[in-house]
Amino acid sequence: MSMLPCISLAALAAPVGSEAAVPRVHHARHDCALRAARVAIVGRLAPSCRVTDARAGASPDGRRRPAAGHARSSLPSAVPQAAPTTPGPAQTADQESPAASIAEALTASCQNTELVPTADDIELVRTAVLCLINRERAQHGELPLQDNPQLQEAAEEHSSELVVRDYFAHVSPTGLTPVQRISATGYIPGPHVGYVIGENLAWGTLALSTPQSIVAAWIASPDHLANILEGSYRDTGVGIAPAVPASLGGGEPGATYAQEFGVIIP
Repeated sequence: MSMLPCISLAALAAPVGSEAAVPRVHHARHDCALRAARVAIVGRLAPSCRVTDARAGASPDGRRRPAAGHARSSLPSAVPQAAPTTPGPAQTADQESPAASIAEALTASCQNTELVPTADDIELVRTAVLCLINRERAQHGELPLQDNPQLQEAAEEHSSELVVRDYFAHVSPTGLTPVQRISATGYIPGPHVGYVIGENLAWGTLALSTPQSIVAAWIASPDHLANILEGSYRDTGVGIAPAVPASLGGGEPGATYAQEFGVIIP
């Protein structure tokens, strides 16, 4: 019997400023083989991850508008709706000419979007994912995200751990949260700065493990799309493991993706 491709997603909602975030995941299990004669797109979805430190105030562009379907926690009433803050070091290039940056992302020709990830082409797949994500943001008037090595480190660590430890969630079996993973890389420089971070996860098998399929699935999910289009984010990191958690993939080849989103607000 031929194998059917399968895809699954996850995102997480966390309390404001909490490092002990508990994912609200629908644990419905789906068997791709039950989708006879059809390409299966299955998932375990949860509200999108947006962890906002209480010191953050307003977004760097001064906006606090949620993208459609974006579940978020309320900030404490004592947090001021601050005026736009001065862009941090990671934001300078695109802040100089936002219209030009958006136009460039809109016209970018995204390469290698149909690659099935292998150990030899991870960089090509990562570049393809970022290109597709930035094109989607540009289509909604949002600035492109910049590669950040610290967020990439966190994403790579998590995508690999999902496969090695055979689970699919934002919080590890030992209780490690996205905030803790990202903090460990040094992305959040200290206790006296604000930040907003988010995370999207996905795994797919066969033809549904390509960058095009994974990003299309994220875009089709309002909660995941909310992370992609969040206007406050400036930085990102993408991690891809060229395998699927053993208990989920049914022995089929595929890939597991993690994308971290972030902004530091001085």
